Amino acid sequence: MDHNHNLPEGHLRWSPEEYADSRKDVLKTIIILSVVTVVEVGVAIAYDHFNPTGGSFKWLINLFMAVMSVVKVVYIMGTFMHLKHETKGFFLTVVLPFMFLIWAIIAFSYEGGSWQHMRSLLNVF
Repeated sequence: MDHNHNLPEGHLRWSPEEYADSRKDVLKTIIILSVVTVVEVGVAIAYDHFNPTGGSFKWLINLFMAVMSVVKVVYIMGTFMHLKHETKGFFLTVVLPFMFLIWAIIAFSYEGGSWQHMRSLLNVF
């Protein structure tokens, strides 16, 4: 006699096909995250090698790293938080505050740089 007939459907009762699909999805995500990370590290090493004193394109490298980090976060949220299987409304409820956080970091960084520049012009502190 099967005592589990009252259990809700979901992760508790994956068919072998569902399990295989989920496993492929996780492996695909791990490979994508690994490739993106290797590219990030490669770009950083190449930039430091060709521009040991910094250079005028440092902002471009920073932008590239920020975009790649967002790409990784989206894959992590989609796969491991199962957001890609959710409704559009719920997905936006999670992603839009995240994007606001990214905007806030950029805005505060820009404002901090402006404040530091003004402070150096005034030479008050």
